[in-house]
Amino acid sequence: MVKAVLALALWLAPSLPAASSAALDRDTLDMVKAFLQIPTESLPPEHIPRFLAVDPAALPAKLRRPFRAKRIELRALKRIADGRKKGDTRAPAPDCAIDQEVASGAPGILVMAGFLEISEDEERHLMQRTRCSERELMCEFTLQIASGRKGSGRRLFLQPKDPLMALVGEYRQFGRVKQTNFFGASGPQCTAQGR
Repeated sequence: MVKAVLALALWLAPSLPAASSAALDRDTLDMVKAFLQIPTESLPPEHIPRFLAVDPAALPAKLRRPFRAKRIELRALKRIADGRKKGDTRAPAPDCAIDQEVASGAPGILVMAGFLEISEDEERHLMQRTRCSERELMCEFTLQIASGRKGSGRRLFLQPKDPLMALVGEYRQFGRVKQTNFFGASGPQCTAQGR
């Protein structure tokens, strides 16, 4: 029930105007502070759109990173909820939008948002099993790419509630052992329609 209400509240968020960066009223600041203290599953759904509409530039510097992490987490949960409505077969648009705030996220913020790191091999496994490109995994699921430390390349992350984590778990348990899908494909799949 709470998940359904959270999903509805997140769905309504884009229709609300963003809070002005010039003036952040005391009630909004108090609401942001409360949201950062409350576990995500206990957040009041009726206030989520207002929280998501806040401009991080209007917040005090010490609240910006935790605010971005919470907002990234809420948007990822919305993407997961939207994906459940679509079912296992996805037809992503070739020009699907990737959330720029997340796309430019630092690994630390993604970890603060509850994301788990996956390896390049695990990502290849996901792309092979789902028939989704990397971009489609970012659009339809919660795959996020962050740049690593100087010269260390990139780091990949998934939200733990993403259905792709079951495939990552399968890969971690069985490794490179080729499993056959005797009863057909299991788990999410991308179709060629969106390509």
